[in-house]
Amino acid sequence: MAHRALTLKYRPQVFSDLVGQEHVTQVLSAALASGRVAQAFLFTGARGVGKTTSARILAKALNCPNLVAAPVAPAKGKKAAEAADALKEPCGTCTSCTEIASGVSLDVLEIDGASNRGIADVQQLRESVRFAPTGGRYRVVIIDEVHQLSGDAFAALLKTLEEPPAHLVFIFATTDPQKLPDTIRSRTQRFDFARVAIRRVADRLLEIASREQADADGVKFELRDGAALLIAHKGEGSMRDAVSALDQVVSAGEPVIDETLVRRVLGIPDREVFFRVAGAVIARDPQATLRELHEAFAKGQDPRELAEGLAEHFRDVLVVKVDPEKGHELVAASNEDLNRLKQQGEGWADADLLRLMRLAAECQWPMRDSPQPLVHLEAAVLQMATLEPAESIASLLDRLEQLERRLGGGAVSAIGSAPARPAPPSGPRGFVTPPAAAPADAPRTTPSPGFTPASAIAPRPAAPAAAPPRQASPAVARAATTPPAMSAPADDATLAAEARLDDGVKAQWAATLVALNGRSRMLGAFLEDITLVGATERALVLAMDDLQRSVVDTGEHRPLLQEELARAFGRPMELRVVRGQSKSGERREQARRADLQPIIDRAIQMFDGEIIDRAPRGGESQS
Repeated sequence: MAHRALTLKYRPQVFSDLVGQEHVTQVLSAALASGRVAQAFLFTGARGVGKTTSARILAKALNCPNLVAAPVAPAKGKKAAEAADALKEPCGTCTSCTEIASGVSLDVLEIDGASNRGIADVQQLRESVRFAPTGGRYRVVIIDEVHQLSGDAFAALLKTLEEPPAHLVFIFATTDPQKLPDTIRSRTQRFDFARVAIRRVADRLLEIASREQADADGVKFELRDGAALLIAHKGEGSMRDAVSALDQVVSAGEPVIDETLVRRVLGIPDREVFFRVAGAVIARDPQATLRELHEAFAKGQDPRELAEGLAEHFRDVLVVKVDPEKGHELVAASNEDLNRLKQQGEGWADADLLRLMRLAAECQWPMRDSPQPLVHLEAAVLQMATLEPAESIASLLDRLEQLERRLGGGAVSAIGSAPARPAPPSGPRGFVTPPAAAPADAPRTTPSPGFTPASAIAPRPAAPAAAPPRQASPAVARAATTPPAMSAPADDATLAAEARLDDGVKAQWAATLVALNGRSRMLGAFLEDITLVGATERALVLAMDDLQRSVVDTGEHRPLLQEELARAFGRPMELRVVRGQSKSGERREQARRADLQPIIDRAIQMFDGEIIDRAPRGGESQS
């Protein structure tokens, strides 16, 4: 007996044989049971999912005089007898069914839209469908790849589709329904065929293998589960492509079909290659990554296939990590490989795995036209192996909030600790109360001409003749070598009440500024813009912003300030800081409040219920 391809030998003959298209077969069977059959059907979907096969089964069911109950599970809330009566299928044994199955029926006309796409072909079709069926109840016209008909052909077909004879049924099958005119699509019942899940395709392949074992004329072979999953994955959701690939592997003549044989016959790269390359990437080892890649290339693997397989491997790792319970349904791998994929995903964030998958996928575009595609893949895997861990926006915001909470621990702190960030007080009617004016500060020392900001200050050349250093008092020496003790933080109001601001404190602060300007122009310039709050018996209280604080609180400037304070006050002085604006900032704030004050006054009048005059609009006269 001549060999028959498995795709033809095991082509579904009834609705129950179709895999993964229950949403289509149940509706068609119910329509047959109720007798509500449309005049035109449109079957759409990817290649090899059962469109033309379903059209032939529907043609047999339309002309079969002995419809039988379909062996399907009853729906929820229905009895088994009701479910059996609601689903009908062709018997497959009557004359009409056998003629349609063998392709010799005069009542079923199956044409190819690619080779019969002209207006003359459609006119000939219109003439032939006018006659009544010879043996069945309907004349069925199946047009495969109907989207390839020309525009004139669709126009010629439209009249027959608008007012078809009662005995005529059209079944259109296409992979690109958008190319059909709207006038054609609107006159059909559309059924979208889905891609078949990998697990269901593999189960169908195992079923075909077992039926071949039981068939006396069948080919005897043993199909392993891992090989079936690999073939199903190669089919990409197409049942016909998967069965055709199985027939190709069976032609190798091996009694046992395993993953190694499938990879060798179908040219699929070994999964172990991707496990090794991905393992080196996940271990962040660039040398091992490059070595594993070149070993796979030396064994004859195509760089483009390696890039595709690597992107798919990281996709599998991500899927198994995101959904460990249902991920095996979306990944074509054995249980052992699923466990290995799960282990590779441990310790990696989902965002990082997604970045790895994108790098492997994006490098495929320049590889298509490149004379050296391996170079692009090398660059991609090295970038993967040196990829720094990413952080999500949520985690960054959380870290910023924690940092703000740490910085906002108190309103007053000593130099060397984090500044506080209190919320601005709110005044009446929701307006923000401006900060209280700082006490009058000491006379400012004017910088010398030519003074520039700190960011632009160049190193100062050495003075030609340095003055002999002054002999420091014991108190000054202790202040220069021993940092002052930090007192317990207090709030702004308490510290301002304790601090005194008299002429003596102002004079001592002015002397400190003069001395610091002679030693460090940048530090002196920043201190001149700082507001002097006052002084207690052992502490000097200053108001400064974050920028000024960052300049003053450094290992170079802080000892200078403490030394000059001890010399000016005659005793070690602890430095206390309250949060406040610089003098220039206060001037800008006062100017801004002055500009906003008229607007605020008018708003308060409006809120109090007083009527205020609005500005005249265009075209209105002023009175």
